Amino acid sequence: MSDRFTGKVALVVGGANADESRLLGFAGLSALAIARSGGKVVIADIDDEAGQRSVARMKTEGLAATYVHLDVTVEADWQSAVATTMTAHAQLDIMIMAAGIPDRGETIESTSVDSWRRVMDVTNLGMFLGTRSVVDPMRKSGGGSIVLISSMMARVVRDQANAYATSRAGMTHFARSAAVQYGPDNIRVNCVLPGWTLTPFTSGAFNEEWMERLAKRVPLGRVADASDIAGPILFLASDDAKYVTGSELLADGGVTGWIGPLD
Repeated sequence: MSDRFTGKVALVVGGANADESRLLGFAGLSALAIARSGGKVVIADIDDEAGQRSVARMKTEGLAATYVHLDVTVEADWQSAVATTMTAHAQLDIMIMAAGIPDRGETIESTSVDSWRRVMDVTNLGMFLGTRSVVDPMRKSGGGSIVLISSMMARVVRDQANAYATSRAGMTHFARSAAVQYGPDNIRVNCVLPGWTLTPFTSGAFNEEWMERLAKRVPLGRVADASDIAGPILFLASDDAKYVTGSELLADGGVTGWIGPLD
């Protein structure tokens, strides 16, 4: 077993799906990998059942894992999650922010104000509140790594999903701003931009036929699984990326670099 994260404490937001008996999410798999590599993990999510189940299974392996409820749009929930982390471990070194929701494929004209605001709040208000909540304990720990999970939709757009794409693009620029501000504190802030990935978040839409269609649009020839995205997340979270900040790490199988099939 690797000791890559020995001595590190990670708050993994949106990491409830870390139960290997079910379809894994990439944040959940990241949490599991950090704990198996010597780290201590606090999983925070709005899905209490999945989060508690995942932590219970991790504990059967003897892993250091805790669950805390977190609605990323509620500042008090962030404060509680950070307080729980500090009470349990007295430090905070890593924050992975993977919470997000899609819009429903509406056009700009058909998108309601409430729908637009909800997507922006979960993604952009969430990252703002989260970053603001973790920087002080990270500063006291001598630095840290914040990894924001954006999307390849920050680079390209569809004819719909306007709120989702706009919110994900906002994450990348926020990461650059935060990286500049907190660089002197040795706090790194980076984004991972996943492509099409089969996770609990997408499984309702990604049936076998649809995945085959998507795979034809991917230079690497397949839709990603959780491990394809967890690798870049773990790299940026770890000391392997100690001189990387303000960056966007694309993990899209080459989609955004290709004009696509011509037939």
